[in-house]
Amino acid sequence: MTGVRARKSRRNKRANTTRPAQKKKKIKKKIKIQNKTIQKHWDHSKTMKQNFKDLGLSCDVNMSMPVIKKKKKTEGEETMEVDSTTSVVQEFEQLAQTEEKKERHISPGEAQFVWNLIQKHGNDYKAMARDKMNIYQHTTNQIKRKCEAFLRSSQDFSQHLQNKG
Repeated sequence: MTGVRARKSRRNKRANTTRPAQKKKKIKKKIKIQNKTIQKHWDHSKTMKQNFKDLGLSCDVNMSMPVIKKKKKTEGEETMEVDSTTSVVQEFEQLAQTEEKKERHISPGEAQFVWNLIQKHGNDYKAMARDKMNIYQHTTNQIKRKCEAFLRSSQDFSQHLQNKG
């Protein structure tokens, strides 16, 4: 007599070991490209490395720009120039020049916290870090960044500051 496990294993064959599963070819997945500029110029019949090479982009940064160890400086030193002749690279350069940076959203609670610290201590970030209101124990540099972001912000906090302050 055989045990329960032996009978169970004979009944339950793994799906990938059957003959039809072995004969079935793997279906090539179509790559989804999020960037419209690259999507326009992408050729699905080529590999990823070939596409990147044709687009003028680098698939592996370590291979495209090897580290050069310099021991001595010579007078005839050559500088590395990058050819940006492909249309994709030019489109990316134009996008980079025209794109505006997005401002970080500051929550009303954080604005109230920072405003109270500024009212109490001015620009003394060390005192702000030691204050009782600093319950999250932000460091002096963290508080400095928060204050600068708050002062640079174009958001309107007047309602929140009047209600709680």
